[in-house]
Amino acid sequence: MGISLGAGFVRVSTGSQDEASQIKVIDAAAVERGVTIVKWFRLHGYSASHGTQEPALREVIRDIERGDYRTLMVTESSRLDRREDLDAQAEILLEIRSAGGDVVSISEPQFGRTDFAGRIVTLVAQHANAEKSRTVKSTTYRGIMMIRDNKAHRGPLPAFWTRSGVRYAKQASCANPAAVVDIYERVANLEPVNSVARAYDLYPTSVKSLIRFAANHTGVVECSYTHEGRTETWTHAVEPVVESALWWRANKVLEANKDESRVNKGGRPVASPVTWISGLLDCPECAGKLLVHAGLTPGKDARTGEPRAQKPRTPTLRCAGRERRRLACGRFKGAEAQPVMDVIADMFANDTTAILAFQRVAGNAHELDELNAELRKIQARLSATEDDDELDALIAQRKAMKARIERFVIVPDSFDYAPTGQTVAEMWHAGDDTVKRGMVRAVKASWGLGLVHHGGRWGIAIGTAGAEDPGMTGIVDLGNGLCFRR
Repeated sequence: MGISLGAGFVRVSTGSQDEASQIKVIDAAAVERGVTIVKWFRLHGYSASHGTQEPALREVIRDIERGDYRTLMVTESSRLDRREDLDAQAEILLEIRSAGGDVVSISEPQFGRTDFAGRIVTLVAQHANAEKSRTVKSTTYRGIMMIRDNKAHRGPLPAFWTRSGVRYAKQASCANPAAVVDIYERVANLEPVNSVARAYDLYPTSVKSLIRFAANHTGVVECSYTHEGRTETWTHAVEPVVESALWWRANKVLEANKDESRVNKGGRPVASPVTWISGLLDCPECAGKLLVHAGLTPGKDARTGEPRAQKPRTPTLRCAGRERRRLACGRFKGAEAQPVMDVIADMFANDTTAILAFQRVAGNAHELDELNAELRKIQARLSATEDDDELDALIAQRKAMKARIERFVIVPDSFDYAPTGQTVAEMWHAGDDTVKRGMVRAVKASWGLGLVHHGGRWGIAIGTAGAEDPGMTGIVDLGNGLCFRR
């Protein structure tokens, strides 16, 4: 029997399933049929009833047209497609056949064949797959409606929140209220989100999701489920964790930091920089990124292959290209990193300029925002309350809160920069590499900072060369409401 080339196609629809059993069956069947698997398609968490696997099937067709392989192997046809549109299912099979390929369904030997029996088997299998999808959707919907009727929780929860109880009646609750309150207070007090995330072994995105979770102060989670174009919604009551005022303050800090200077500019980030300067400076020839090359010399001679003692390299700034290509320009021949680092470190380590914080100095508009946040909390509780006495109390609170808001006289908030008691030098000495990178990046963004060649040596230039730069009288924004200026 000759050896032919093929691809294995495995798919599971949920993240909790494992495709390892499908791979094992396909491997064994490929050996038995004399097929060498040269490519695997592993679709984890893809729903065939919604057609999310179709891009992978289109890739299969392109591979077969190029002649990469001829056979596509699956454990059963439902791994390929389960859409209710049988014409769409048939179209994919016909295109695979037109490209010169074959589909082998291990559990259905006649599936995809061109003879009369094969066509009948294929049609029946496709219809059965579509019926299976409809059955799964209907069964899932019945379960969701039981959750809705029980006003139980459904959907994702942020960090420190958990869900427990019997099936279809699970109750969400905060597993660590003290940690949640501490995170809100840290963010409200302008501690960097990255610092808070490190303290609790979380990702920064997880901290932001927790801060924005409205149920932390309203005590109500809005749950929903969409079935056949109709969305069912219901409220799920939980125990509030933080006061509305604290929730509002922390969210205000997150909103204040959503500006264009803090969005991802693209390109590959420096995940583990060799030093704090790696990736910060621009190449003086092509404006690409300068990375630090260090480490040890090779352990073998490049010409003879003989082993030799490894020696530490001199850390050198070298061009790494621009954007995603990361190709060196070849014109910049490199510069020793340590003297450049010493110049920048000396500039920051001896700077006694005060660190300022953007703070409110007058006004009461923030108090109105806090009252509105408390009103939203009361309104959310109204939609989740069935007890008549509690409902009457909430209605009275809402009337009183609305009256306070209507009588409120707004004195616009005014803000200014106030000293924090820390200097640039103190922040530099106390900070780790992440803080130092942030400070250098902030100066570069505000004033301009680059590598220049002067007097036979590489040095640092701040602002425009020659004349005094007007921008240097402005503010260097360090993020999280902190800055310094001259």
